[in-house]
Amino acid sequence: AKKKATPKKRKSKSTTSDSEDDDSSTTKKTKKKKSSSSSPKKKAKAADHQRWTERMPLTRLWNPETAMTSKGSYTFTVISWNVAGLRAFIKKQPDALANLAERYQADVICLQEHKLQDVHLDDPKLKIREHFEEKLGGFESHWSYSTTKKGYSGTAMFIRKRGGGDDASKKGKKQAKIGAFFTSKNKEGDEATKGDSIGDIPVSHLQPLNVMTELGLPKHDGEGRTVTAEFPLFHLTNVYVPNSGQKLDRLGYRTEEWDTDFLNKMQQLEKGKPVIWLGDLNVAHNEKDTWNEGAKHLVKSAGTTPQERASFDRQLGAGFVDAFRHLHQDAMGHYSYWSQRAGNREPNKGLRLDYFICSKDLMEDDDDRKVVVRDSYIVPDEVGSDHCPIVLEIEMKK
Repeated sequence: AKKKATPKKRKSKSTTSDSEDDDSSTTKKTKKKKSSSSSPKKKAKAADHQRWTERMPLTRLWNPETAMTSKGSYTFTVISWNVAGLRAFIKKQPDALANLAERYQADVICLQEHKLQDVHLDDPKLKIREHFEEKLGGFESHWSYSTTKKGYSGTAMFIRKRGGGDDASKKGKKQAKIGAFFTSKNKEGDEATKGDSIGDIPVSHLQPLNVMTELGLPKHDGEGRTVTAEFPLFHLTNVYVPNSGQKLDRLGYRTEEWDTDFLNKMQQLEKGKPVIWLGDLNVAHNEKDTWNEGAKHLVKSAGTTPQERASFDRQLGAGFVDAFRHLHQDAMGHYSYWSQRAGNREPNKGLRLDYFICSKDLMEDDDDRKVVVRDSYIVPDEVGSDHCPIVLEIEMKK
């Protein structure tokens, strides 16, 4: 009987089912080795980092129509969108910007990464100017182009025309010089709109006093990364922050030069009135802004390096506020960028790279405040780019 039992015992060790059921410590060690080599990679990595793809419900904090009827205030709405190449964008989605402007009653639309040169606007084959005259004829456009590299970067700002102010903002109007940003009045614009109002808000509050397509810093201005409009109650800067590059070859320039100089410029503007800067800032600030926080490659990936995040922390620490995160502190899964190459949009494996950054004064509400940021949100259902639009709603009080 023993001779028969011995071979059976050996045979049982060689079968998978018997080895899995064996409680001996030796067999457990063998099992661990087998499972580590045969288990799917996804299961092995599951505990390594966060995997947050659920988009949490977000409560809208502001109703512009109710505010106008009950308080007599006006909601100034700004939209920002990295279009990742405007020629391809308007070919794929010719009505997207017009529909967006109508859907949210936009006062300003800011675009990043249009990749155009100035000659493209009036190119008879491209017909880009004609396109915008047809689709966004109620807006005056201001463009900044990359002069150091073709088909690269570029920003644009579309500002809604208002009554008598149309004459002051015709196509041929020269862009303001940097010194003009430190003036307090535009008499021509004030006189043209005297007596005009929307609700109880003077139309002049909705019109820019000056628009500038450069920072006034030669070492940065060649890439067409900013358009700044001075409104009576605040400055508004559309910005496309430099990407650090796949090999992080521009990380030093971005964090040590650009971020520092740009912050200094915003602080300079803020001495006159509050500031809002917005656009693709090319940084996912923390774990709430990244679907896979903790993944090992993030520390060496543009937008999620410790250096970029620390630099962004310094900017916020200088007295500025991330509007979306301030208003929706616990919101998770609200991303504004998804890798098209990896097919990450549908499963919502994204990053939040697009922001509205505001002076702290704009986030505080009391009887003396004439302008207050009320809400900020992301519009993930709008397609046409690897980014989606983001929206800011600002109450202008009577």
